[in-house]
Amino acid sequence: MDLFRGFNCDYIDETTLKEFVQNNNIPSSDKVLIQLFYSNQDLALVRRVRDALSSLLPHSTLIGTSTAGVISDGSYTDDTLQISFSIFDASNTTSVGYTNQAIDEILNDLKKNIITQDTKLLIIFANTFTFNGSLFLETLTKEFPELVIAGGNSGDDYKFEACEVFTNSADGCDVVVAGIESKKLVVKTKCLFNWETIGRSMVVTKSDGNRVYEIDNKTAIEVYRHYLGDEVCDNLLVHGMEFPIIFKHNSVDVARAIVSYEDDGSIIVAGNVPQGAAVKFGYANLEHIENLNTEMLIQEFKHKKEAIYIYSCASRRRVLGTFLNNELLNINNIATTAGFITYGEFYHDTKSSSNTLLNLTTTYVSLREGEINEPLRFFNLPAYKDERAVFFKALTNLLARTSEELDENILYLKQFRNSVEEASLISASDASGTITYVNKNFEKVSGFTSAELVGNSHKLVRHPEQKSEVYVDMWSTIQSGKIWKGIIKNRAKNGNSYYVLSEIAPFFNKHGKLIEYIAIHRDVTELEEYKNLLKSELGEANRSLQDKIHYVKQYENTIDLTLAIFKTDVDKRITFANEKLCEISGYSLDELVGNKVTMLRKEIYHEADKMKKIDDDLANKKTVNIVLNNMTKENKRYITNTLIYPILDLNAQVVEHLYAMHDITEVIELNEEIINTQKEVVFTMGAIGETRSKETGLHVKRVAEYSYLLAKHYGLDEEVANLLREASPMHDIGKVGIPDNVLNKPGKLTVEEFEIMKTHAQLGYEMLKHSKKDILQASAVVAHSHHEKWDGSGYPTGLKGEEINIFGRITAIADVFDALGHDRVYKKAWVLEDILELFREERGKHFDPRLVDIFFENLDEFLKVQKNLGDNT
Repeated sequence: MDLFRGFNCDYIDETTLKEFVQNNNIPSSDKVLIQLFYSNQDLALVRRVRDALSSLLPHSTLIGTSTAGVISDGSYTDDTLQISFSIFDASNTTSVGYTNQAIDEILNDLKKNIITQDTKLLIIFANTFTFNGSLFLETLTKEFPELVIAGGNSGDDYKFEACEVFTNSADGCDVVVAGIESKKLVVKTKCLFNWETIGRSMVVTKSDGNRVYEIDNKTAIEVYRHYLGDEVCDNLLVHGMEFPIIFKHNSVDVARAIVSYEDDGSIIVAGNVPQGAAVKFGYANLEHIENLNTEMLIQEFKHKKEAIYIYSCASRRRVLGTFLNNELLNINNIATTAGFITYGEFYHDTKSSSNTLLNLTTTYVSLREGEINEPLRFFNLPAYKDERAVFFKALTNLLARTSEELDENILYLKQFRNSVEEASLISASDASGTITYVNKNFEKVSGFTSAELVGNSHKLVRHPEQKSEVYVDMWSTIQSGKIWKGIIKNRAKNGNSYYVLSEIAPFFNKHGKLIEYIAIHRDVTELEEYKNLLKSELGEANRSLQDKIHYVKQYENTIDLTLAIFKTDVDKRITFANEKLCEISGYSLDELVGNKVTMLRKEIYHEADKMKKIDDDLANKKTVNIVLNNMTKENKRYITNTLIYPILDLNAQVVEHLYAMHDITEVIELNEEIINTQKEVVFTMGAIGETRSKETGLHVKRVAEYSYLLAKHYGLDEEVANLLREASPMHDIGKVGIPDNVLNKPGKLTVEEFEIMKTHAQLGYEMLKHSKKDILQASAVVAHSHHEKWDGSGYPTGLKGEEINIFGRITAIADVFDALGHDRVYKKAWVLEDILELFREERGKHFDPRLVDIFFENLDEFLKVQKNLGDNT
């Protein structure tokens, strides 16, 4: 594979040019891009050279421009005509020139003839005096935000008269564009600026394109004259570029240098400035620029590239002087360089995917088709130090330090003023006492607007009850150059009184002349009113204090009698306990203090899961609210609703825990008695149905335990599994409604009798469905669904699969297993192996296949229940 090559040729004559082309094997191909740059050359000569190149290399792409200096191999020169050859291996080039065409028309033609999905770079040279390059870049951003562009506005060696841009077939263009398309080419665009800002931030209050009318509501010329002085402003076109205005645009620092000014005080700058932009003056700190440039290049590039195109600003050249050559030489370390000094450079910011016309920068684009593994080395280049350069560097360094200190002071003063403005009422007056300024707080408290106050004296807010001696003392103090402090009673616009604690100070300029009086007031109306209120309430407060103390004492006594309260240290040892804890636990205070809190629960009630949760929550400094089983000294259970609260020190570290225990033993035991009674009633009702069908009551107990086992192994939680255990005994409650001749018939039922028997499922459901109790609602579900079958052939509703409630699916297995294993009026008990064979056959037909698998996996547990609850037990 051939490498991408780049050559620069200074034109001497046509013969030398031909030899250069032949000696470097430059082909006539669209893989060749020629950039022609000239400075102080006759245009006729330039065109002859262009035509000679077109004749020598008719298939190559050529664009050219007049300049304010030619960049070649790491330096800039004047009075030369340079030809830059780029010979690509895997990229194709094309170019086009436009004259007297609208930007929309140009864009449409570029879409059709130049830009493709593989276009990696557009190089654009624009005529400074005939074409709006800034608007063109904005349009390209909207249509092709990811497409990299480079180039700049043409120059004319600082004459500011006329420029020339051209292609190999078009002269006198407004803009020329070269496109490079490739699947392999990698391009990166960067810019070096590193100007520093100085002074305060200002706002462009009126602008139109590149014409700035007003800054901070003053004409642009006034602002320049105020900050830069008469000498600079009287020679603005000479010195103005050294002090551009700088603002942010899409994360890029954009500088705008003056190119002309108008009689109305507006300035024309080399690029658009949006109205509302926050701007500062900029200046070149040469040491800062050198250091940052080198640092940026070292960070960005680790290996050499194949070529770099540079487009640097004419104003940057003027300001940096010989320092610019250091910058260009550093970039030339990366790859062979070629380019020109522009009147405004075009830059593509990949971070914001936008294009911008810049001033005072050096923009460059690196190109490579392959990898060059040669590492980069940046040398410490000696600066071109003449006396002026050394002086200028020292001066810029002084300006940088001064600007930093000034910015810091301004920032501090601005923050200080904002904080004072936020918290205080502020007014300013001239020497006669006429108000010149009030802040929002002054307006808010006084009720007067700024328009009503400015131009009047403070008499407008003076309260008639305020003694005149206060004002005499105030004026005497401030006129002597001192600060007056005191409380003034004022009257608001609505007639209400308000009090202000005021500090009034005279402000002088550096010559000692009075500028104004500044008054900072704090609204102390509430404090003054409180003073009077406190006087009247102090006696009442003193009288009621003893009553409140007595009330608090009674409250504490009530809590002490109701709650068992104790404290533990971080090792869980009891450090304090009240009488209530001693009463309910049976331990004395001496027995409790010093022992671990676990003594209150003993081993039988340690409840490992609960204890772990308590420990975890307390370790995370959480408050715990939990019901605990405890044991008295006499081994009697008592139950408490316990609140455990972590006590933290100032460093948020736990120093102890406070326990508050409410004895709920009677409530819990009463509830347990109710629940046990309810269970007994359910078992009894279930047994009624079994008794009518000549069955022992142990059948319902075995069904209950089988159901519980299946529920737990199926994955139902403990509470739900227990509910099913309590409800499943009611599965045949509907049999109380079946006639005895059908229910107890010893032989096989007829079809009609079986239909009657099947109604017991619906009868059981109807009996229980209206109950609001959880256990009876669950019993209704069991009664209704335990005869449904997995394949849909069951009764009473023919449900199938998971349409059948899990309670019914579980009870079906429990009921059949127990029924087959015991004698019934209509059959003898089956042997175990026959029962198990039936379950295998009915898996997926009668029974839920997953539940059958669980049954077989845990058969030993079912047989254990069968043995423990046998009919002879």
